[in-house]
Amino acid sequence: MAQGRERIPERWTYDVFVSFRGADVRKNFLSHLYDSLRRCGISTFMDDVELQRGEYISPELLNAIETSKILIVVLTKDYASSAWCLDELVHIMKSHKNNPSHMVFPIFLYVDPSDIRWQQGSYAKSFSKHKNSHPLNKLKDWREALTKVANISGWDIKNRNEAECIADITREILKRLPCQYLHVPSYAVGLRSRLQHISSLLSIGSDGVRVIVIYGMGGIGKTTLAKVAFNEFSHLFEGSSFLENFREYSKKPEGRTHLQHQLLSDILRRNDIEFKGLDHAVKERFRSKRVLLVVDDVDDVHQLNSAAIDRDCFGHGSRIIITTRNMHLLKQLRAEGSYSPKELDGDESLELFSWHAFRTSEPPKEFLQHSEEVVTYCAGLPLAVEVLGAFLIERSIREWESTLKLLKRIPNDNIQAKLQISFNALTIEQKDVFLDIACFFIGVDSYYVACILDGCNLYPDIVLSLLMERCLITISGNNIMMHDLLRDMGRQIVREISPKKCGERSRLWSHNDVVGVLKKKSGTNAIEGLSLKADVMDFQYFEVEAFAKMQELRLLELRYVDLNGSYEHFPKDLRWLCWHGFSLECFPINLSLESLAALDLQYSNLKRFWKAQSPPQPANMVKYLDLSHSVYLRETPDFSYFPNVEKLILINCKSLVLVHKSIGILDKKLVLLNLSSCIELDVLPEEIYKLKSLESLFLSNCSKLERLDDALGELESLTTLLADFTALREIPSTINQLKKLKRLSLNGCKGLLSDDIDNLYSEKSHSVSLLRPVSLSGLTYMRILSLGYCNLSDELIPEDIGSLSFLRDLDLRGNSFCNLPTDFATLPNLGELLLSDCSKLQSILSLPRSLLFLDVGKCIMLKRTPDISKCSALFKLQLNDCISLFEIPGIHNHEYLSFIVLDGCKLASTDTTINTMLENWLKRNHECIYIPVDRPNVIPNWVYFEEEKRSFSITVPETDNSDTVVGFTLWMNFVCPMGYSSIYPRAIIVRNLTRGSAWIHSLKNSKIRIQMNANLLTNDFHIVTGDEIEVDVDCDDRFTILATGIALCYKARDSSDFSFGDIKFTYEEDDLGYASNGIYLDCHRSKYGHDSLQAVVHWKISYPMDGETSNLFACSFFPGISRYI
Repeated sequence: MAQGRERIPERWTYDVFVSFRGADVRKNFLSHLYDSLRRCGISTFMDDVELQRGEYISPELLNAIETSKILIVVLTKDYASSAWCLDELVHIMKSHKNNPSHMVFPIFLYVDPSDIRWQQGSYAKSFSKHKNSHPLNKLKDWREALTKVANISGWDIKNRNEAECIADITREILKRLPCQYLHVPSYAVGLRSRLQHISSLLSIGSDGVRVIVIYGMGGIGKTTLAKVAFNEFSHLFEGSSFLENFREYSKKPEGRTHLQHQLLSDILRRNDIEFKGLDHAVKERFRSKRVLLVVDDVDDVHQLNSAAIDRDCFGHGSRIIITTRNMHLLKQLRAEGSYSPKELDGDESLELFSWHAFRTSEPPKEFLQHSEEVVTYCAGLPLAVEVLGAFLIERSIREWESTLKLLKRIPNDNIQAKLQISFNALTIEQKDVFLDIACFFIGVDSYYVACILDGCNLYPDIVLSLLMERCLITISGNNIMMHDLLRDMGRQIVREISPKKCGERSRLWSHNDVVGVLKKKSGTNAIEGLSLKADVMDFQYFEVEAFAKMQELRLLELRYVDLNGSYEHFPKDLRWLCWHGFSLECFPINLSLESLAALDLQYSNLKRFWKAQSPPQPANMVKYLDLSHSVYLRETPDFSYFPNVEKLILINCKSLVLVHKSIGILDKKLVLLNLSSCIELDVLPEEIYKLKSLESLFLSNCSKLERLDDALGELESLTTLLADFTALREIPSTINQLKKLKRLSLNGCKGLLSDDIDNLYSEKSHSVSLLRPVSLSGLTYMRILSLGYCNLSDELIPEDIGSLSFLRDLDLRGNSFCNLPTDFATLPNLGELLLSDCSKLQSILSLPRSLLFLDVGKCIMLKRTPDISKCSALFKLQLNDCISLFEIPGIHNHEYLSFIVLDGCKLASTDTTINTMLENWLKRNHECIYIPVDRPNVIPNWVYFEEEKRSFSITVPETDNSDTVVGFTLWMNFVCPMGYSSIYPRAIIVRNLTRGSAWIHSLKNSKIRIQMNANLLTNDFHIVTGDEIEVDVDCDDRFTILATGIALCYKARDSSDFSFGDIKFTYEEDDLGYASNGIYLDCHRSKYGHDSLQAVVHWKISYPMDGETSNLFACSFFPGISRYI
């Protein structure tokens, strides 16, 4: 379920709210009760104490009731004589009903509970007076509230000592309240969804002791999330403790003692006990207690051990939450669960920033652009958002602009200090690697970086792992990534080495700084790394002499930079040389390659690597050689001078005709050879087939390559062979000797039947295919097989596909077979089957149970698919333009299918088919369905308040059997020009005009055109009967809004089976309540007790309309997916 922007306030503003009739008890009983509660530290609201004189009382009281944990109603003989008190009681009982975590306790002060329950005695007299001045519906509400409160177990003061009763009341309230409450930011945006992750991991109620670790970089919100979790769940345990700043205290002389004392006093709720042995007390006192312990900011497991804190110290059902920047703790602590908070998205960041900078949920229009710039700079880090928001509050636009310019140069001190804690804990080698990455290697392939760092003797295998554990870097798609603010922190550390003189810093990356140093020739031996990236259209020119004083230079990156002069005094200790756009035709003979680990000369003008008459210099340390896009290069270098290359990359070397036979010297070194798009290369040297260590061979788009040698089978380590769109006539039969091969791709290899070159592009040869089926026998470990667009006929489908038991992805798109006889049911791991564009395909024999995605789009002759009911994992079905398809057996009974595309499909041509699918899917947890249809009668009749505009308002009505709104559903129908089919409105906004709150869902990051959801209400955004609601779609003038709508979700009062049309909802473990207007299901699941689960249904319609595209979309939120907490 997508979530709108939200803010989580502190859990309760008050511990206790007291409702009373002042004239009866203000001077005696109540004053003693109030003093008793106050003495025990219980925050108590009483109107004469808390409200300032002259202030309008009603809104304040309502807010106080809703933000108080315990609601005490002091009932006296004359309580009902006050209409004010009765209104207050109605709101108390409604709050208790809407939020069961509110606890209501009545105190019957010298009044018989039965008089209140049945409105007898003095209560009857009060009502006889009220009926002359109040409407019947109000009298009814008052009576119901009195009856309900009288039925609640409370305290009857009659015939008891008041002082003893007050002491009992105070003790009971202390038991019901958490032992302590932690302050959290008032505007903790986005925490609700993150808290749900923690709740799931805690699995409260299950046996055993569970350790949960919240890890992540500094400032990401670990401590705040842990505090919110503590406040939310601590009352469910027999004892609880939150040990904040654990790392900092652990380093202090008395820190260990302080932490142990706090732990003991928190859980035992005693400050007056002296323990002879703290270690023994910590280990023994809690063994029988169910405890919630949060240990904040642990750096090392030894810190926990020194304080004698261990999971064995606590009783069954205990939960330990630990926050850390060190991911390695997960393994050291044998944690049962872990969670890493994600960065805030753009909308969450903007809202959080707005609350801190403007005290509103949205920035004023005149500050919007600047606010978005600040949010972009913060890159989703809550700490940065809060710090900068607080700094910029009440400042002028000119001050904002000045701050933004400064931030681009120098990070904020407060943010820097927080982030630098992790850096300061690193060793010298680790700091060097971190700074190298921050300045040069963000977004770069991890193998490439490791190769360079290894050449620098910086132990990349262990150091990169440690930096990941410290949450200072991440690996995404094999690339090293770093948060923008960590990058800025690292670069600022480098700047501070020499703030004024750039040439004395260890690393240079800023374009202006580098240009200044090279022009002035002010470089020094302090410089270890330098990067200058110019534009291909704006070459930069410098003298080689500018590098003469940088003899400690080990990392050099130049892009489209030309150097003039002799390289005799050029730095000789380089470990990395990346020079894109290298302008010389041959490599300089006096530019030392002796220490290089990685040489990257992409987009160079090289014709050959060295001049013929010049003796080459050895490059014995080079492991990574990349000459890609060197379009004039005709032959590779002699590899006897590069004897240790592990990765050789020659992509798009269009003139390359010769791979030097010395490549054979790399037989035990080379693991990757990439010759993709070398369009003049027509033969591979036989030495390539002797490379015993070669794991990956890329030959795609080598359009003149006609054959692979039978020696292919000797590549014993080969795991990946890509030869898409080559001129291969056939694949050697020895391919079945490649026992380690996991991926084979031959897409577009149509081959030739004739040796007559004149027929190469004739009409007849255009449609020919491979000579004989590819033999796949023996390829036991094949995971991915791609034979798309090979013009395969029925006879040329490899017969042994069914023997590939590990096959995961199979691509047979664009082929010419009519029948697919392969028994895919024998493939236990096949998850993706692509058959689109097979225009002659008429039948498929079977499908595997493991299938996740089936694509038969544009299979125009396919009339029926195999039964998909047994494909239990199938979640996506692509059926677009299947103009003959009329049956998909099993689709109506599928449990998990959540994405289906039917554009141009015959299956979606009738209302009956669509309605049947929707009705069956209504029962299950499907996310969305795309249906091409232009008939308005498929719009669900349970969506109401429809308006033909982008914004409208409604007043929440009452219903016959429910008055509690628990959620809402949005939908929208719009048109936009065909050319804008990939755009969508910016956001959908629901405002509660009565309460001044808003729910906003951004569509900027949606994977689909429009994403509208069923949404549960929260404490931060809720709706009640009578509220005025505004629905608004934020979009530009390219859209025409045809209609928008909202369906409110009510909580049903009764429990019965639910039917919708001909659909009957029957679950073995569910009792389903039903709201009479048919728009909402309230599901009470027996295994969850009384917690509610909601179900609503929506879909998307997409069809052309007079040159425009119309869309109607919504998602589903069903029983079994989410739990209403």
